[in-house]
Amino acid sequence: MDEIEEQRRWETAQEFYQAATTALNQQRYRACVGLAYYACFQAMWVALSDPPTGRWQHVGISRRFCHGEWADSPLAPTQLAGLYRRLMALYELRLDAQYRALAVPLEQAQNGVQTALDVMQHVRRHKFGEVS
Repeated sequence: MDEIEEQRRWETAQEFYQAATTALNQQRYRACVGLAYYACFQAMWVALSDPPTGRWQHVGISRRFCHGEWADSPLAPTQLAGLYRRLMALYELRLDAQYRALAVPLEQAQNGVQTALDVMQHVRRHKFGEVS
């Protein structure tokens, strides 16, 4: 991935995260979890770069990200095991909200936003060298 695409995807991740926070504050919990999930997806894409098979699959990108090999100082998969579980929960919650039209409780929406924040902080710290 070239620098222009990386920047575009990172800006998209940040926009989705900000929109998820806004949706949470407006009690739009279904929208919130979808936006939080896509903030994670774009941030993980930035960390991992281009997919090996042409496009990233939802579960595959999370699994690969949580293996931690993308970081400058590789992270042990055990360090990100909890994050992987939270990403899978957010993925399922997104399916509930967007495909099954199920209600999303406040606490789960809050967890989704926190998961997005955590993913983005990992990318900032280990890819861009920023300390949050």
